[in-house]
Amino acid sequence: MRKIIIIFLILLPGLELAGIIYFFNLYGWWFLLYLISIAILGYQLIKEEKANALSKLTGLMSKGGNPAEAIMGSAKNFLAGILFLFPGVITDVFGVLILFKSGNGLSSQQGHKHKSSDDKAQDVIEGEFHREDKEK
Repeated sequence: MRKIIIIFLILLPGLELAGIIYFFNLYGWWFLLYLISIAILGYQLIKEEKANALSKLTGLMSKGGNPAEAIMGSAKNFLAGILFLFPGVITDVFGVLILFKSGNGLSSQQGHKHKSSDDKAQDVIEGEFHREDKEK
C-alpha cells in the first residue's frame, strides 16, 4: 500500500499537467478562470481555518467535547485548502472529498451537538394520560 501511494505521488504532477492541458484544450480560458477561482477559495479556506482553529477548540472543550475532534476537523479543512491551491483537477477532487468527509464542509463542528443536562430536560414532554375502555 505504501508503494502505491509513493508511486501515485511521483506520478501526480505529470497527471495534473496532462489534465491541465486536456481541460484547457477542451474549455479554453474558462478552465483558467476555474483554476484561479479555486486557488483563491483554497487560500480563503486556509486563512479562515488559521483564524478560527483556536476558537473552535476552546468552544468545543467548554461544552465538554473531544478536543481531538476539533483538531482533526481543522486539519481536514486545512489539507483541503492546500489541495485547492495546487493547480489541477485531481487535487481539487481530493480536496472536495475531504471537505465532504469532514461533515458539512467548512465547519464540521456544527453538525456535532453535544447534549448537556439542560438539553436533556428539554426533551421531556409532560402531559396527562387517561385511558378509556370502550364497552362492546
